[in-house]
This record gives sequence, structure tokens and C-alpha cells, in this order.
Amino acid sequence: MSLDFADGQNKVFENYSSFEGYVKEIVSNATTNESAITNYSLDIVWLIICACLVFFMQAGFALVEVGSVSMKNTKNILTKNLLDACIGCVSFWLLGYGFAFGDSGKPINKFIGTNGFAVSTLNDDITVGEDSERLYQGNGYAFFIFQFAFAATAATIVSGAVAERCQIVAYFVYSLCLTAFVYPVVVHWGWSTGWASAFIDEEDRLFGVGAIDFAGSSVVHMVGGLTALIGAIFLGPRRGRFNAVDGKPAKMPHQSTTFQTVGVLILWFGWYGFNCGSTLTVAGQYADVAGKVAATTSIAATAAGLTSTIMGRIVEGYIIIDRTNNGLLAGLVSITAGCSVVDVEVAFLIGIIGGLIYYGASHLLVKLKIDDVVDASPVHFFCGAWGTIAAGIFASPSNVEMAYGTGSCGLVYSCNGLGRKQFGANLIFVIAVTCWTAFFAVAIFGSLKLLKVLRVDLNTERLGLDKVEHGGAAYEITAPARTMSDLLVMVRLGRTR
Repeated sequence: MSLDFADGQNKVFENYSSFEGYVKEIVSNATTNESAITNYSLDIVWLIICACLVFFMQAGFALVEVGSVSMKNTKNILTKNLLDACIGCVSFWLLGYGFAFGDSGKPINKFIGTNGFAVSTLNDDITVGEDSERLYQGNGYAFFIFQFAFAATAATIVSGAVAERCQIVAYFVYSLCLTAFVYPVVVHWGWSTGWASAFIDEEDRLFGVGAIDFAGSSVVHMVGGLTALIGAIFLGPRRGRFNAVDGKPAKMPHQSTTFQTVGVLILWFGWYGFNCGSTLTVAGQYADVAGKVAATTSIAATAAGLTSTIMGRIVEGYIIIDRTNNGLLAGLVSITAGCSVVDVEVAFLIGIIGGLIYYGASHLLVKLKIDDVVDASPVHFFCGAWGTIAAGIFASPSNVEMAYGTGSCGLVYSCNGLGRKQFGANLIFVIAVTCWTAFFAVAIFGSLKLLKVLRVDLNTERLGLDKVEHGGAAYEITAPARTMSDLLVMVRLGRTR
């Protein structure tokens, strides 16, 4: 049997069975192509939704921070949070994305990306299956927005720690440096084609396995948390935070526990985009991975929140909501690296230990007279380091296979020696991120301090940054007029002055 096709081709079939097989192949290819296009489109939607959730965390950070400072610094902390996002977006677009995800070809540059600045390489490959109608690569743009939201998170972590005494110009300088260079290089190491990445060819990976940091305990939280710690050290404590005579800590005014708590709930909500969205796709088994990630994230957060609350009750004698709030965040940070590679019962243990680490680190900073206004460094740096190490200890072979498509496991499993290699890779990554971030944080804050542009003067701190730097207070509060009946009641109660 011979058939002439519309494209001019002539095909000869020996029998009907061979023709039927040819038709089935065409249908299969068409179905496969249509499925690829559908998955591609779904992945774009998935990335955009998750990027929005991560970006919404900026509102959570803003509420936590504004609730933790005095009313006279409200405008200042809100301005920093807003401009953090603005500076972060522009700097990550122009420079950071290229340093993070630039593809240097062969041999790969394992230290830093060298192209893709201003997202210039997104349209290099626009073909999806045989869908020739695509004029640009929407998945690449969605990926950029998702990664920008992460970069903005790393920068915003710092603002709470240095609140109420940092000059706004200094804040913008280190925010720019962090999102344009310091953070993107760590991203390249861990998530792109860098020396610690688990996503490159096996022979190029650190110890043959690469570091497991699925959603950024080290990449995002250690970078932001350590920068916050070093910034707080260089700035020194707020006026009145520690007694000048005996050095004992004093309780500083903050305007709203309600703001703090609502902010934490928003951060918790956004964290599902942070961790689940790090699958980057919902095709195949990655939808299953996202489901498990949501479960481990929830379990770790609640375990740490309960642990920190109990510790507060035992040590300080009260159920302190600040401890519960930061404990929840500590659990979320602790599970971020290993959320896709551990089981839920292990996530519970990781959360408990994360809550203890946060509580101990918070007290350590007070003992050292380091004034971290929102406990950013105990939550993000100390628990970020723990989370990455925990992934190297507890990652199970089956979970690693599902999430990474490779054979590896944590220290508690043998895996023919891979467990030791995985733990070693994660530990070295933690040390490298610490050294890299500390070097640049010291250089940035040290330079700003030498130039005398780091801290506001004592009079500005006393009056409040809103009045001096932002043209007036955030709230216009006036005393209500008193009627004669009000005065009579107050006289009877003995409350007039």
C-alpha cells in the first residue's frame, strides 16, 4: 500500500498493520507534544503563583518589624521594606540574575555566572515541543520573578535586626550589595552550576553528590541572617537597650504584638510558596514532592513553635507570644533545606531542635550584648545552618531520588558511603556560605562605619527617625476633648492632674 501525503512525501506500507502502527506513532507524538506544551504552561502558572506567595512574605516581614519597633520609627522601617523590594528587583535584574544563573558553557564556571545579565538570555531557546508560535520564553520570565522574590527575602531579613538606629542610606548600600552580588554568588554555588550544586553532572558535584539545600536554609536564610548579625554588631545596641551600670538588658518599647503575630502568620502562609515552589514544576513526580514538602514544612514549624513556647514557660516563667512567633519561624527555616528529602516524623524532630537552637541563640546574643531587634540572626542564621546540616544527616534515599533524581542519602543511612559524603558536602557548604557572607558583611558595614554613615546620631535616635528623616510621625495622635461630665467623673475617681 502506497500513500501520497500533503507535504509531497510518499510512504509505502507492506500491509495494514504497518500503516496502523504509523498512524499510532503520529497520534502518540502529537499527544506527547500537546502534553509537553500543557506541562510547560502549567509550570509557568505554578511559578507565578509561588512567586506571589513568596513576595507576599514582604508584607509579613513589614508587619513583624513595624510591630517590634517604637511608634516613632514606623515610617522608617516601612520605607526600608518597600525600597528593599525596589532595589532588590532592579539590582537582581541587572546583575544578580546573571551572577546567579549565568551559563558559562564548557568548562562551566563553578564560582560565578558570567552572562545573562538583565535577563538577556531568556529568549535563547523559545521552542517547546513543536509549538513554533511562542515568541518568547514565559517560563524563564516566571523563573526570574520567583528568584527575585527569594533575593528580596534575603535582603529584608536584615532590616529588622538593625532597626531604629541605622541610617537609611547605609541600609540601601548593603541592600544593593547583597542582592546584586553577595547573595547571587551563593545561589550560583548551590542552585545553578556552582561547585556545591546537586544539579550538575555527577562527576562535577562536590564529593559526587553536591549539597542538598532544596529551598534555601543556607542560600537565603544564612546569608540574610549572618548579614543581620554582623550589621547589629557594627551598629551597636539601641540607646537604653542595656543598662549602662550593670549591663542588664532593658525591655524596649514596641508598638504592636498584633502586628507581629499577623506578620508571622503571613510569613508562614508565604512559606508554602517558598518551599513547595522550589520544585519549579508540577510535572510528573514533582507534584507529589510538592505535596510532601507542604506536610514537612507544617510539621517542623509547629514543632518548633511549641518547643520555643515551652522553653519560655520553663525558663522565663511565662507563655511569651514573641517566643512562639519566632519559634514558628525557626522551624520553617530549619526545614527549608531538607523539606523534600526527609519524612514527616523527621521533620518533627528537626523542628524541635530548631526551636531549641533559636531559644539558645537568642539568649546568647543578649548575653553578648548584641541588639538584634527581631531576633533575625537566631532564627535565620543559626537555624539556617542547622537546617542544612540536618538535611545532610536525615535525607532518605527514596526522598532524594524523588526530589533530585539522584542516588544519595544522609548520614544516618549507609548508601555505600554516600551518607558520609552527603553530610560532608552539606557541612562544607555551610562553612563556605558563612565565610563568604561574613567577609563581605564585615567589609560593607566596616566601610560604612569608617565613613561615619552607618548609625544615626543620638538626637535622631531619641526623637525618632520618622521625624528627622521622613518629615513627621506616622500617627497623628491628639488627646480627646474633655466634657464637663468627663471631668466630674475623673474628679470622683481621683484621676485629674
